[in-house]
Amino acid sequence: MEYIWQSEDFPKFIFNKREIIPLIQQFAHDLGEISGIVMGFSEANKQDLFAEIMLSEALKTSEIEGEYFSREDVMSSLKANLGIKDYHQNNRNKKANAIAHLMIEVQSSYHKPISEKILLDWHHILMENERGINAGQFRTGIEPMQVVSGKFGDFIIHYEAPPSEDLPLMIPQFLKWYNDFEMNDIGKIGEGVVLSALAHLYFETLHPFEDGNGRIGRALAEKALSEKLETLVFISISKSIEKDKNRYYEELKRAQRNLDVNSWMLYFCSILQDALLDSKNQALFTLKKTLFFDQFKNQLNERELKAIQKMTEMGENSFVGGMNAKKYMSINKISKATATRDLQHLSEIGVFLKSGGGRSISYQLNL
Repeated sequence: MEYIWQSEDFPKFIFNKREIIPLIQQFAHDLGEISGIVMGFSEANKQDLFAEIMLSEALKTSEIEGEYFSREDVMSSLKANLGIKDYHQNNRNKKANAIAHLMIEVQSSYHKPISEKILLDWHHILMENERGINAGQFRTGIEPMQVVSGKFGDFIIHYEAPPSEDLPLMIPQFLKWYNDFEMNDIGKIGEGVVLSALAHLYFETLHPFEDGNGRIGRALAEKALSEKLETLVFISISKSIEKDKNRYYEELKRAQRNLDVNSWMLYFCSILQDALLDSKNQALFTLKKTLFFDQFKNQLNERELKAIQKMTEMGENSFVGGMNAKKYMSINKISKATATRDLQHLSEIGVFLKSGGGRSISYQLNL
């Protein structure tokens, strides 16, 4: 046997529950903390937080596959699909629209049992603008589905999925396994964590589509967690994977060759934990940003407010180099004299912390 799908025991995955229980307990603790933080948010702040986390997932799940979209394009599509006030669909990047649409669809269907229709719908949303791809269809044909690297004539085969002719039997088996999955002895959160890890591995092992398996498989992992917990869990698994995607591929490759998936379970639990920590930090930043605007909003003119909003769009400490007169002029389309006056005012009232001198003066938000 070279791959686990060739084993008579597949999908009887083996792992040591005792080793992952401490990770599940830490995940449960941190999930409780973030839920407590978000509980005090207004609906507008909740929408803002959830949009930011979905944005991270949309961007990073695409980057893992080598596709790069602008933050503005994807956020525009997300907020338009979410129906957030003052946002309308003006993005012509069809691929960015597709990944944003998929994120919304995954979140809206988290409570529904997984089905062939849901998987095909997700694939159609993701791939309808891709040339040469049968969007919304499982793969067919006699060519082997292989994950390879290297140059033409010198390929390294990392993995070979089941033949297309086996999918009509294997996909219903996967759906039944998923919908029947139970592990009551480790609690609801533990059950969600385990299903998330194993469902992603199982789906990637089947590799049922011509393209898009990674993006849909990661979406499935997030759905599995929310479905078992019976509430939306806003995390970006892809953001955590993308930090060290070589490790992800190594762990996946190992797990697809041995039904003892203990290493995979420990790895994926760490991914979920890291993703939750990112969401917690984003929630704390949203809270700080809200308190900040509440404190200063009555002292800011429209230009100042626009510049500050621009600085906070990408998260804490993400406005590279801070604000300066040139950037401020570009954001507001104003003269240097007006920019200098506004920046001085923002510094005086405590909105900005000034650093450097002369032409090197820059400003950071005083959050």
